[in-house]
Amino acid sequence: MSRATFSRRELLSGSAAGAAALFLSGKPAAAADEKKTFTILHTNDLHSNFIGLGPASDYSPFQLNDDKTRGGFARLATLIAERKEARKNRGPVLVVDAGDYSMGTAFGAASRETGAELQLMSRMGYDANTLGNHDFDLGPDGLAQSVDVAVKAGRIPAIVASNTNFAAKDAALTDLQRLVKEGVIHRYVVLERGGVRFGILGLISKEAVFYTSGAGAVTFPDAIETAKEMVKLLREKEKVDVVICLSHGGLDKGKDGRFTDGEDVRLVKAVPGIDVLIGGHTHTALEEAIIVNGRTPVVQAGKYGEHLGELVITLDGDKLQVESYKLHPIDDSITGNRAIADEIEKLKKTVTEVVFASRGYRIDQPLAVAPRDLPNTFTDIPAGTILANLVTDSFRMATKADIGFTSNGLMRSGLLRGKSGVQSVYDVFAVAPLGDGIADATAGSALVTAYFTGQELKNLLEFCLLDNPAHPGEYFPRASGMRFRYDTSRPPFDVVTAIEIGDFDRGYRAIDITGKDARLFSLTCPLYLGLFIVAIPKYTKGKLTLVPKNKDGQPLKSKTEALDTPRGSTPDLLPPRGSVDKASVVTVEEKGEVREIKEWQAIMDYLRNLPAKNRDELPMIPVDDRAAEVRAIKAG
Repeated sequence: MSRATFSRRELLSGSAAGAAALFLSGKPAAAADEKKTFTILHTNDLHSNFIGLGPASDYSPFQLNDDKTRGGFARLATLIAERKEARKNRGPVLVVDAGDYSMGTAFGAASRETGAELQLMSRMGYDANTLGNHDFDLGPDGLAQSVDVAVKAGRIPAIVASNTNFAAKDAALTDLQRLVKEGVIHRYVVLERGGVRFGILGLISKEAVFYTSGAGAVTFPDAIETAKEMVKLLREKEKVDVVICLSHGGLDKGKDGRFTDGEDVRLVKAVPGIDVLIGGHTHTALEEAIIVNGRTPVVQAGKYGEHLGELVITLDGDKLQVESYKLHPIDDSITGNRAIADEIEKLKKTVTEVVFASRGYRIDQPLAVAPRDLPNTFTDIPAGTILANLVTDSFRMATKADIGFTSNGLMRSGLLRGKSGVQSVYDVFAVAPLGDGIADATAGSALVTAYFTGQELKNLLEFCLLDNPAHPGEYFPRASGMRFRYDTSRPPFDVVTAIEIGDFDRGYRAIDITGKDARLFSLTCPLYLGLFIVAIPKYTKGKLTLVPKNKDGQPLKSKTEALDTPRGSTPDLLPPRGSVDKASVVTVEEKGEVREIKEWQAIMDYLRNLPAKNRDELPMIPVDDRAAEVRAIKAG
């Protein structure tokens, strides 16, 4: 529990032009000396996690205390309804989300066709949400399609995007511009509930914008300056009693393990007119509210719907007081909402059709058995390497490149054994759900291949070994076909001391990393990561240089040139077991159309190629010394 009392802020200066508002009528605004209590239920970074976190076969929302899955929209719907009922006699209850509501599971991959995230959030009682960086993963036109479908199906939460600018003259923004004009996307919203007038703004921070690879021509004005403008407008023009900021900004963990800094904290320090900040982006499950300036609560509820945050505040004249703050776990102690669960079940057919069918898979299809949990631990001890090795091995197998490459943060989920260990298409897709294609609009990053010298490989590793306090460990490099040694006591940009090419079975050989050898090595990675690799010289202001090249050493001029084909490898990977049509899975040039290899497809194909004891059994994911090989060797 966290408590804080503070006086009404003085307004900060700024422009109040060009805002659009949504009004939900209710009782008259609170009198200056009338005590009111209100509750904010909140989530963030739901990432389309409609069913409980893994494995999917364990999730049983109507049976209590029989599995260890966390989250699930059916359970979340029940908990929201229960907490609204429990708090209704203590004043108004708002339900909000702080962004990245989509992209992260197979359901998110079909959001353009279903708009299911916003539809389900509306049915669960959400009042407002904001946009996070991953909500743009399918491009601005993809975001617009998903919103359009949801709007046509019925009411959706108010989408509040205060510092997101869709005004550029670009064809991909046409539908988003229309949604703004139609009052679907807002700069702010005003809600009157229970005698309290709430003003809500929504922001995406500079750090989150860095990861907004699919935004296209969308621009993001400075969050702090926008917040100053919105607070002034909400106070002076809209006469709100409480200003709530939905911020996809995040928190930084200090050396003491506590969260006391980050973009959300700095935003409130710079704009004290914000009364409450509901945060997201860093997936931080805050057990206690952070009180900024001695008065403003900053809260965040983790990720993937594992928790529902509940913040209770009393408004007493010109003072706000945090009465309580709690994270409610969402687990199998909660009986799911049947109507929400039924809608999710219906969606599975559409997901299979638009995401997996073209490559011969279906959403519930079992692929392999995990003998134990395979977490993405962001550590380089053997227990944390199995998943990373599996993923990068699959890339290298799919394209026959010298190196398969990714980073910790792109592996969005581990594979949990659960009761049976069975890993389905749904579970495996959640490991690699991000990004979009190049020649194929199906969701998921295409695999791309480029050639680099040994020195350029070193520079790539140097960049990935830089740590970001907002995302500790997420940049850490993972590789197949390459082993490297590094020493963090050395100066930045010079921590890599050796690189070797090879593998566990054939052994490794050292390569030159000084620039004296111009020999090229092929590296395959997801397009989502490739876009960052290309920009490394810009991000480091020229301190780290590299140029992605083709096999002849010529610089790549487009994403299409980097698009990989299996070069005859994929047909041999797929055994004739199960219902998958091998021909539909192979990336080939058919009728003039190239179907690329998806990141998730490579992993699934690899799992299906693992040996099984019997033809009618699923293969077992190996967890032996070979599978747990440490390929990033730290000095000391």
